[in-house]
Amino acid sequence: MSDQVPTLKAQPCPKCGAPAEPQKAGSNRFWVQCSKFGRQGNCSAIGQQGSNKKEAIIEWNKLR
Repeated sequence: MSDQVPTLKAQPCPKCGAPAEPQKAGSNRFWVQCSKFGRQGNCSAIGQQGSNKKEAIIEWNKLR
C-alpha cells in the first residue's frame, strides 16, 4: 500500500475547454480561472476562492 497522495490537477475549463490557471493573491487567497479569462480572451469561467491551492482546485473541478 502506498502512502502517496495523488496529485490534484485542475480540469480543463468546463465552458470552453481551455487550460485552467491557478491564481494566488496574498498568503491565503487562491482561485482557479480559465486561461482565456478577461484580457486573454472571452471566457468568464472562474472558480470559488479557497484558503489554499488544493481547496481552489477542488472548487474549480466542481464547475460544470
